[in-house]
Amino acid sequence: MTHFDEILLKRDAETARILSRQIQENENPDQGAFVEMGGHIDSRHCGFFLSHLCVSYVIRQSKFYHDAQVKTAIQYALNYLFRHQRPSGCLDLTPCNFDSAPDTAFTMNAMMNAWWLLEKDESAESEWLKAPMKRLIESCSEGVMNGGFHTPNHRWAISACLKHAARICGREDFSRKADVYLGEGLDIDENGEFAERSTGTYNAVNDDQMIRLYLATGDKTYLEAAKSNLLMMLSYIDPDGSVFTNNSTRQDYGKKVYLESYYMLFLLTGYLLRDEKLAAYSEYCWETAAAHDHMPRGIEWLALYPDLEEFGKRVKPDLSKIEHQKRLFDKSNIARMRKGDFSCTVMAGRPNFLYFQHGENTLYLVIYGNVCDKRNFVPTSITEIENGFRVSSKVDSWYYKPFQGDGPATNDWWAMDNANTREKLIADKLTTTVDVSLVEDGVDMRIKTEGLDGVPMRLEWGFLPGNTLRNENFVLTTVPGGSITAAGGKLQAENERGEVLTLNPAFASHFVQNRMGGAYPQSGEHFTVYFAAYTPFEKVIHIGTQPVFGMKL
Repeated sequence: MTHFDEILLKRDAETARILSRQIQENENPDQGAFVEMGGHIDSRHCGFFLSHLCVSYVIRQSKFYHDAQVKTAIQYALNYLFRHQRPSGCLDLTPCNFDSAPDTAFTMNAMMNAWWLLEKDESAESEWLKAPMKRLIESCSEGVMNGGFHTPNHRWAISACLKHAARICGREDFSRKADVYLGEGLDIDENGEFAERSTGTYNAVNDDQMIRLYLATGDKTYLEAAKSNLLMMLSYIDPDGSVFTNNSTRQDYGKKVYLESYYMLFLLTGYLLRDEKLAAYSEYCWETAAAHDHMPRGIEWLALYPDLEEFGKRVKPDLSKIEHQKRLFDKSNIARMRKGDFSCTVMAGRPNFLYFQHGENTLYLVIYGNVCDKRNFVPTSITEIENGFRVSSKVDSWYYKPFQGDGPATNDWWAMDNANTREKLIADKLTTTVDVSLVEDGVDMRIKTEGLDGVPMRLEWGFLPGNTLRNENFVLTTVPGGSITAAGGKLQAENERGEVLTLNPAFASHFVQNRMGGAYPQSGEHFTVYFAAYTPFEKVIHIGTQPVFGMKL
């Protein structure tokens, strides 16, 4: 069975579910809308459901090709959208964006896929759909042209929509407005990272818009931008085939995301550039996503380009570019290392600054150390060292001094600009440096604190629940929200798949458990292991992937 067949099989089942969610009663003011979970109706989402049905209606291989029920549903949905457009022509994303040009653009970009398939369908049964679909595209694009945006990626969705709508509708004003947005320049750096730093969601969104902009303009600059980002994404793939998202600046932060959305992006970008090596990574995306029951989408593209799927299978992907990594993204304050079945991520600017993953088993590290207004070690810099990376920070132990002379202009404490006007007494400084270096079966982490003495610091290791955690003196099952302080010895955490994480050596010279306001919270979803020491100290901790204990207790 081809990928096309697999996607279509699942998509036809989804089509049936969408049909079952449409309101068709004549007396209902929401006739034609599709009801989401919780009984909610959203005009933007209705537009996506309409696009889905239109694609099903014009793909010859679909069991819903020219289906009478689908035709009726499309007619109802079109009428609903015409009735529920804002006066501008825009649609609503009701959780947050109303009369929204960018959300309307995303919806219309989905409609473009249906339009391109409709253009290729010369049968009489599809002719009726062209006029109302064109009317919807033009009226919505009016709103897109005259509206605004919120986030960087919105600009490219708007531009792609307007460029394609210009050709479909014969509207040069659409194209001219797109040129205004495109004149701002693409927000992608030399490392291939877009401004929003969103590996789980908006990288894929941006790459999709780059492809659409190329198709509209013929300018390969957009394809090269997508290629640059996709090659960068090879550095963000963890051993279980998921994408590292703990540095995202958007809503995908910390979420478990697999590669299904990248299948079509690697395939299309490679195909349009005639780059077989790039397209070959689409097969890796397919296989790793399918292994976790995630099915890629994109039947529209496979239908538009009949030789597309086979193009991605011409050569084998170079997995060494995924499985062997040591790369610093200095503008994003993140370093990624991977060696086969384990990966390590080090970040500046975040209290959860280190993540280590073996297969599907993951831990993270936060260091609590309260010095005046600072609660955690938050690295302010990240640099490359031999075999790894260094992060460090320096915090002041300080006190305000009284105003001199006439004193403050007000006795209202909250109206005083204390942070910028009061002199501070710097009593001492605490410098923390962490070096993380690749070794054969993991990493060695050297942590050194200097300066201010007597600070009770706590290393907080977050383990996934369901692990068997043991050392020389205890065995337990990790549970969400649980914790333990390990005063010595070696630690081994093993999940049900037999994937092991080890820490060696553990240490604890205190049991201070305070957590002041503003500190990084102890996770309610992880099991926390504490190591503890007073400053100053220097420790080397090995994070490994090989068992240190046998099967027997």
